[in-house]
Amino acid sequence: MANHRISLEGNSCEFQQEGQDTVLRAALRAGVGFPYECNSGGCGSCKFDLLEGEIENLWPEAPGLTERDRRKNYLLACQCRATSDLKIKMRPAQEYVPPIAPQRRKATFVGSVDLTHDIREFRFVAEGVADFLPGQYASLTIPGIESPRAYSMSNLANAQGEWHFQVRRVPSGKATERLFHKLAMGDEVEIDGPYGLAWLREGGCRS
Repeated sequence: MANHRISLEGNSCEFQQEGQDTVLRAALRAGVGFPYECNSGGCGSCKFDLLEGEIENLWPEAPGLTERDRRKNYLLACQCRATSDLKIKMRPAQEYVPPIAPQRRKATFVGSVDLTHDIREFRFVAEGVADFLPGQYASLTIPGIESPRAYSMSNLANAQGEWHFQVRRVPSGKATERLFHKLAMGDEVEIDGPYGLAWLREGGCRS
């Protein structure tokens, strides 16, 4: 897909959307403090107003928008992909600037461990450092599954490029069926991350 420039009304900030990225992921990769939480259409935190340009709406019925939002023509950045240059209206905020810029990377499945009767830890290795904060998550593109799935990392950041995820088997779940029964040693997935705001802040409260 072509790259598209996205600019903010009343702000000198602009960024590029590349490939299959959504507006939200393009913003976060560029270090823009675009408000968000779930990154999957459920919370509504990434609402924006489209002023100029054309988009592809990946999930028009996403529950993150109320009927009032839809009447006001609001859109969800996590469910929109630019098909032309855009001008949008939203309020960036410093607290949403990613502490670690999310990146896409190919990772190889290297093993798994059963933790309970329905929870298994899946382990992947990618080139480069595995850089993330405790409490963050990544989006996995699993072979044979149309849409990515989000899972929290269960290990710590490391120089060996290891990404571990503890996944609960969901009855009739397409993604977990694939992970638990079809994933073979050496298979590749795409890991996109890190994302998430619920990361561990050091220091805590002081008495």
